[in-house]
Amino acid sequence: MVKRIKFAPEGVYVSKPGYDVETASLQNLSMYPGMGVMAQVLDGSVTLASGGSQDFAITNPAGKIPYVVLNSTSGEHPERATFCAETSPPYNYVRIRNISGPTRTIRFAALIDNT
Repeated sequence: MVKRIKFAPEGVYVSKPGYDVETASLQNLSMYPGMGVMAQVLDGSVTLASGGSQDFAITNPAGKIPYVVLNSTSGEHPERATFCAETSPPYNYVRIRNISGPTRTIRFAALIDNT
């Protein structure tokens, strides 16, 4: 398993899936110190029953991986056992998924590096 996150004095580095953060080139890093300004391309909330999901379209002409921030109104934290966000190439949508448990209202925002 590759190391994907590194905290350094200059900031945080995050590599793309499958790339080790210690050896990844800049194009294979999803986050790095000094990267460009992020643009918010989506925000909202959705109420989903257990096992439910909903897709939301985003404008992403460069096809960059969006950063998705999640929060539930009940204060639970997102994780693969509760709720999460998903996307896949060409990264023109974000899927909000309530994996298990009670019906949840999930707040979300998607950001894209617009440099």
